[in-house]
Amino acid sequence: MAFATRPAAPPPEAESIRSLTRIAGILALVFGIILILVGVFALIIIVGIIPLIFGIVDIIIYTNCNEIIRLVDEGDYRRAKEKTLVWMVIGFILGGLIVGILLLVAYLRYDDLLRRVQAPATPV
Repeated sequence: MAFATRPAAPPPEAESIRSLTRIAGILALVFGIILILVGVFALIIIVGIIPLIFGIVDIIIYTNCNEIIRLVDEGDYRRAKEKTLVWMVIGFILGGLIVGILLLVAYLRYDDLLRRVQAPATPV
């Protein structure tokens, strides 16, 4: 009788990174929608273009947060870390302080995760 093996559970750091990235993505989506609406309504005066641009950037950050979560789920932690760094910087500059801070905390968690994944298994 053959038993199906379950895939190994992801490390707790990976779950933490997924959660932080998911929260940052949701906040970026909410901020993006709000800023796009404000930008559309304020487009009557030229100032409306600024929130519109920030809103579009927030929507792009949201889509890239989903891509980062996919990379973490696949176990491609190095690429996920690189992508998080890029969108963390863009998040700080154009996406909002809260989104940038959440992505920064997620970025800092990658070191522990990579250390855990690369550590050789110690024999018992």
